[in-house]
Amino acid sequence: MKSVITAAVLMICSIVGCLYLSSTVSGRVEVLYKMTEALPQNLTAYKDHSAVHMTAAEDIGTYWSDTVTLFSYVCGYTALNRADEAVWTLYAAMRAEDYASAIIARYQLLDALRRIRELERISLASIF
Repeated sequence: MKSVITAAVLMICSIVGCLYLSSTVSGRVEVLYKMTEALPQNLTAYKDHSAVHMTAAEDIGTYWSDTVTLFSYVCGYTALNRADEAVWTLYAAMRAEDYASAIIARYQLLDALRRIRELERISLASIF
């Protein structure tokens, strides 16, 4: 009886841990997605407010640096490397004032975050 109770407790702890980790990753991906989505989609908007957008790109890079370790525990490296490359390409393009490359990097980052969100989402359809 003791072993059944121990097994049940361990199973419940594993399930709760997975749900917590998944919700944490999903929340952080959503924050990054909203930060990236707030960047403009055209060249004139970048040129008009370059200092504001540079600060936003720095914030995205900082937030990414803070959360990439957590992502590395649960995400596939292909999706993670794709997002990592897009974040730093966006940052480098903003620093170099190459706004055309920044727009491309923005779309690449949004795509990578969409993929991470889809792969790390918990749904009953993916279980059954």
